[in-house]
Amino acid sequence: MIQRNDDGGVALIRMEREPANVLTAEFSDALNAEFDRVRNDDGVEAVILTGTGSAFSAGVELFRVVDDGAAYIESLLASLAVLFSKLRAFPKPLVAAVNGHAIAGGGVIACACDYRVMSAGSGRVGLPELRVGVPFPSVALDIVRAAVPQRYQREVLLLGRSYGPEAAAERGFVDEIVPAEQLIQRARKVAAELASIPAATYDLTKRQLSRAPGRAAELDDELRSIWISAETASHIRGYLERTLGRSSAR
Repeated sequence: MIQRNDDGGVALIRMEREPANVLTAEFSDALNAEFDRVRNDDGVEAVILTGTGSAFSAGVELFRVVDDGAAYIESLLASLAVLFSKLRAFPKPLVAAVNGHAIAGGGVIACACDYRVMSAGSGRVGLPELRVGVPFPSVALDIVRAAVPQRYQREVLLLGRSYGPEAAAERGFVDEIVPAEQLIQRARKVAAELASIPAATYDLTKRQLSRAPGRAAELDDELRSIWISAETASHIRGYLERTLGRSSAR
């Protein structure tokens, strides 16, 4: 269901569940376990998440929802809530390489990533949950609100339309579009760029961004400790050397 390939500190996680990487409770659990592994792997500095063929992920397996009953639905919603939360709060750079259709839960997964590169072509991105007849889990709604500009939120959430790459980019689902053959290469370049940021600084900034307005100050003690650390001083010196040609005013 999941293939992983590590290269140069970047882990490429490829969803390979037929059909169309639809989300079941079991597949969501498997993704949760894989992201726990890469989070705890000191050799991994950044992660790329992608799909297979024409699908990034087509969202929840609806036949299981109608056939398997309340107990299954409870386990599915619980697993997805953990997965969405885990991706949003993932401490390492996380890049989505959206290779094709990213629908419903698949769109939420893409939005939960830090940066989203989509291949040009016929792939569609959309959130048809209300058309299906189900409300959004609260964490999914928070993720979409953070990605989609406010002026488009009612359109994408209430009307449930799907969008081609250009319209998806305009609505904040993806950050850039590249030819399909360049998708993974471009995602690797972005992942490497993000991984060049000191890990503690990156992790803290992601947690600040996920806080409600006015609550980022709760992390200020950690912020000060990063500012005064020897690692930060070394990184600043490197930045000054690269940009100004010297690392000290003395």
